[in-house]
Amino acid sequence: SDGTGGVISLTRWFQKIESIFEICACSDSDKVKFAACTFIDKALTWWNGRVKSLTFLVANAMVWEAMKELLLAEYCHRDEMQKLEHELWNLKMKGSDITAYTSRFDYLALLCPGMVTPESKKIERFISGADPANERKRHSREAGYI
Repeated sequence: SDGTGGVISLTRWFQKIESIFEICACSDSDKVKFAACTFIDKALTWWNGRVKSLTFLVANAMVWEAMKELLLAEYCHRDEMQKLEHELWNLKMKGSDITAYTSRFDYLALLCPGMVTPESKKIERFISGADPANERKRHSREAGYI
């Protein structure tokens, strides 16, 4: 990644890197180091600055989800991210089109990792959008109406 291109390029880079992680059976402890080795130009300069401020050991001990959040914060405008977070929070399946819902959910989850971490949070968010009636029941139960 060269640090240009915005959210679309960053998303494609995330997908490519995560695919490589799978193919190479990259351990969680090596993901950040591996990903950082692919940086060039602006992204490499940015990362080198992060390493200096964090220290080499801390930067390399970072988990992949934390690195993704740093990259998103650096290369995606906050207003663009807020729109994506809002869409993920309000995403509902239309009719019975689970394929379209799953595809959009996965895309938004990739871009908004803080909203779907840990995995249990991701599952809960997915289910609530896949079954809006169930979500309404849960809110009613939490409010004491049922």
